Amino acid sequence: MGGSDVFFQDYEVLERVGIGGMGSVYRAKRRQDGRVVALKVPQEKYLADAKFVKRFYREAEVLKRFTHPNIVRVYDYRMQAPEHYIAMEYLDGDSLEDLLERQPFTFSESVQMLRAMSDALRHIHMQNVVHRDIKPANVMVLRGAFENGKLREGGIKLMDFGIAVGKVLTRLTMPGARVGTPIYMAPEQAKGNRVDARSDVYSLGLLAYEMVTGVTAFRGSYEAVVHQQVFEQPKPPKQVNLEVPGKLSDLILHMIEKDPALRPTLDEVIARIDAGVLEDEVFNDPVALAVSTEEKGGTLRLLDLAGNLRVSLCDQGAQPGQLPLPPAAVTSDAQGHLYLALPEYQLGQGQRAQGQEASLIRKLGPQGEEELAFGSYGLHPGQLLRPVGVAVWQDQIYVLDAETQFVSVFGPRGAFLFRFGGPGTGQGKFGRPATLKFGPDGQLYVLDCGNHEVQRFTPRGEYVSRYAFRLDRNSEQLRGLDGLGVDPKGGVYIVDSVARKVRKIEPDGTPGSTFALETLVGEPNDAPWLLEIAADGRIYAVRQGGQVLRLFSPAGDLITQRDMYAPLHAMALVQRPAAALPAGAVLPAGD
Repeated sequence: MGGSDVFFQDYEVLERVGIGGMGSVYRAKRRQDGRVVALKVPQEKYLADAKFVKRFYREAEVLKRFTHPNIVRVYDYRMQAPEHYIAMEYLDGDSLEDLLERQPFTFSESVQMLRAMSDALRHIHMQNVVHRDIKPANVMVLRGAFENGKLREGGIKLMDFGIAVGKVLTRLTMPGARVGTPIYMAPEQAKGNRVDARSDVYSLGLLAYEMVTGVTAFRGSYEAVVHQQVFEQPKPPKQVNLEVPGKLSDLILHMIEKDPALRPTLDEVIARIDAGVLEDEVFNDPVALAVSTEEKGGTLRLLDLAGNLRVSLCDQGAQPGQLPLPPAAVTSDAQGHLYLALPEYQLGQGQRAQGQEASLIRKLGPQGEEELAFGSYGLHPGQLLRPVGVAVWQDQIYVLDAETQFVSVFGPRGAFLFRFGGPGTGQGKFGRPATLKFGPDGQLYVLDCGNHEVQRFTPRGEYVSRYAFRLDRNSEQLRGLDGLGVDPKGGVYIVDSVARKVRKIEPDGTPGSTFALETLVGEPNDAPWLLEIAADGRIYAVRQGGQVLRLFSPAGDLITQRDMYAPLHAMALVQRPAAALPAGAVLPAGD
């Protein structure tokens, strides 16, 4: 069926511009006034099917009712032999699918297109029509759609409403992950449940996800994608691309909630866009959760107390300001400086050639800029082999070395002061020390996995006492321990690896509550638990090397667990400087 052998009474066919399984699309000129249109023509073999013909023209009837700059216009149609066609607005441009494969969009362009498509969908929903097939192939971006960074009216068009012929404008063979997979299908659609306007919101959210990250939220075979749509949360856009503004990432995640009832309405989507989603909110919380991840970009990150990524401080690399490895431990002082312990000696050839020493402890300013580096690699006092813990008391920095099994103490400028501990089984000696924490009174607690105990010291390194748990009443054997936390009131939390529980010891030394702490499938069994306790008593826990962060209530009830989408090596609740807060800000009581 070429352009030359197709004849219509009212239109002169110029060329065929699209072909699909059910029909063709032609560029044509209306004889009456020369208007150029796109003619959607069903294949001959389908015209014998009365049901098909009825659906084809129902699409024409529906589309003709829409008058919106971001919806393809339908001018007229004919449904009597020998002529069957829908005459539509001819769009000179590229499908969003083609453009996504060729070029990234700026966040501003993506947000403008998201707003235009939201407004178009709102228009059709008000007429009780659901699109059902939002995907990049069904969005056309016209040539010159953006003028000086602004999307002109009608610069983007929603088309192919899935009511009739469906894929007429889709190429027969398409490269890329989108072919034949339900990448934009809402979970309720994947499950065969009722589809409504909220399903379009979900599909539009997945489209926005791809525009701002450059990747689809779900990928794989048909079955794999259907499973992901129903059961799996995709990586938040801000974690795929750290540059994505937090408000935009949050909006997209809200649109792709699995439960339709939790998704925003299109009115809400538009209101949030108009209120501004391109500026990251200034992160002024006085306390943040600092985590060290295996990701090259954003190796050191600050999360809010709900576990949302808010700030990326340092990347991994060999450039100035970057970290050679993910830190094995992190802490802060009262002024908001961060202290990082790098896990091992790793120095570039250039530095070695210049005879430079590697410093395993780094002090960073509140914005992530390096202020001090100390603790060189070596066996002498003041040198380190494998630091696994760092803690600050007043102006002194305490570093736990798992290799030498000493705690080394440094002054505020990194000068070595003294050390204590060392290998052994007696009081003040260590077997396999894993971490150290200060209580509010200056008591220092050291978790010793090798000797199955938590030892308590004064800031001078003098042994005070220990906590250990017998295997049972009649046994001298001790239970394995693999986690330590201390709350702001002096309560001590110890992970019992035999019972798989957290045991709390009250500030007065009496036994407190216990709660279960289970390892998930795929998490390392032999790594210590990272534990942090907030001022309100909430407990954060993650296996070192695992990527699922748990948040428990003070009573030990699991509130939520969040996938961090990268293994975590260190975690600490850190103070943030008051200077980072806006003038006149009032800190919450108790912080």
